Amino acid sequence: MSQEIGAQLPPPLRFEFGAHPQGGEPSAVLLVTADADGRARVAVLGAPEMKAHDASHIHFVVARGSSSYENLMRSGKAALWCVLDAAAYCIRGDVARLPASDDDVDVTTIELTVTSVLRDFRSDAPMVRGPTYRRL
Repeated sequence: MSQEIGAQLPPPLRFEFGAHPQGGEPSAVLLVTADADGRARVAVLGAPEMKAHDASHIHFVVARGSSSYENLMRSGKAALWCVLDAAAYCIRGDVARLPASDDDVDVTTIELTVTSVLRDFRSDAPMVRGPTYRRL
């Protein structure tokens, strides 16, 4: 069962978001939003493309016009799910669109303000790995 651990990112997660591993298979983070009918929608984000601005704010990009973008703009809420150091984390928060730069033609930068961090960990059944992907 998940345990509430506060409204700030633990230090290992702050480092993980935005880390750029050389080669291998980078971690992915699942972005969970709700469609207009209330059904969950999951999108995959690359951890290297995310950045923890501080202990309470995470920046990431989504494609403009995507279902995830529409859900974020409509509800103003989202959750991020990832695995790190044998534990699964669900980071819940409020979202806002950041001002676009001239380079951001097809994407929008989103800021998630952390309102809750849930941690799932069992010493007798540690998480081995979360979602990953391979760069080609």
